[in-house]
Amino acid sequence: MLPKALITGATGFIGSHLLETLVEKKWDITCLVRPQSQTGEIEKMPVRILRGPMDSQDVLESAVEDQDYIFHLAARIRPAPPEIYDKANYRLTRNLANACLRKNPGVYRFVYVSSISVGGPTSLGQYLDETRPPNPASEYGRTKLKGEQALKEIWDKLPATIIRPPNVYGARQQETEILVKLIRKRIVPLLKEEGKTTSLIYIKDLIRGILLAAESSEARSHTYYLTDGEGYSWREIILTLKKTVLGNSFYLPIPENLIYSLAWFADILRAAGWRKLYFGRQVWNAMVKTRWLFSSSRAEKELSFRPHYKIDAGFKDMLNPCD
Repeated sequence: MLPKALITGATGFIGSHLLETLVEKKWDITCLVRPQSQTGEIEKMPVRILRGPMDSQDVLESAVEDQDYIFHLAARIRPAPPEIYDKANYRLTRNLANACLRKNPGVYRFVYVSSISVGGPTSLGQYLDETRPPNPASEYGRTKLKGEQALKEIWDKLPATIIRPPNVYGARQQETEILVKLIRKRIVPLLKEEGKTTSLIYIKDLIRGILLAAESSEARSHTYYLTDGEGYSWREIILTLKKTVLGNSFYLPIPENLIYSLAWFADILRAAGWRKLYFGRQVWNAMVKTRWLFSSSRAEKELSFRPHYKIDAGFKDMLNPCD
């Protein structure tokens, strides 16, 4: 019998890739989506779509019933008032898990895709692992932590696993695709070298890691960081992408000071209500001026997780998937 799985967040970047992988594996898939979600791509696939308000107990209980796996990826990432973050990242996670206890206590695994934002920023040269106490520095991170805590309160009854991805890149990741379009116009943001500031993972490696955690009995009641095992500076990331797109041909470098000015201007446009832009000074500072370095050694030991892609291979696969 084919495994049955519920996915929340299937219209998002990571969720859409997970959905494609499970469809290729011939799993029996149900996607729980909000009433207003755009589902054009999902409707082309052999999956069931369950629409309904995420704060409805009846909807959640109907969604989880008879499922073998629950993959919970729905979340609020973009800037929002604290109440929105709390509702989307904490209360939905708590309510979905409790719905499982009531209607599907025999589920094989409840996988919650959390974030490195729960772990918080790291120090120079320090790669944090799961033994370090959470230290979120944003409302997003704090509400994702509350979602984790809601699971941990009941994971003696509910077989759950928590995944904390770092920055994830790949096809359909909005910021990556914007950068690719810019570089194809031979415009390259040239940042100062700040040393290794961030961990990364390519979307295909992340999906493999999620499925390893879902199917492993060892992963029950555990939390895992999943990375490609390296640390990168944003200058290195952008120049690697530039080389993949343009090779050694001519490009126009955009200095860091100008990029910060654009972030400041984006904040003005958003505050005035003229444009809903994710990019701004807060995102810029979190990305470039803060370190987010994490170790996936626990996943390597317990799940035999081995990333297949460093950034050069990941960018090549993203831009030339058939090669």
